[in-house]
Amino acid sequence: MFELLLRGLAVLAEIVLELVFGYLFYASGWLVLRLLTLGRYPRLPLNVSDPMDSRSSWITAFGALCVVGMPLTVLLFLYG
Repeated sequence: MFELLLRGLAVLAEIVLELVFGYLFYASGWLVLRLLTLGRYPRLPLNVSDPMDSRSSWITAFGALCVVGMPLTVLLFLYG
């Protein structure tokens, strides 16, 4: 019984984290790309139904790079 409860919580946590991080990374990647390209790309809207779709996954990956990679790079250069 306890094992079943833990599995259910793990699946729920995985779904919530996938949604939160997927939309967070997509939105940040979309915004940074719009700023860098002066509003030309990406041509996809900010609100998409699936941020891990084949058309929008590169935007999500770029957002993850910006949200995670850039602060780590700054910390490495400042304190490394």
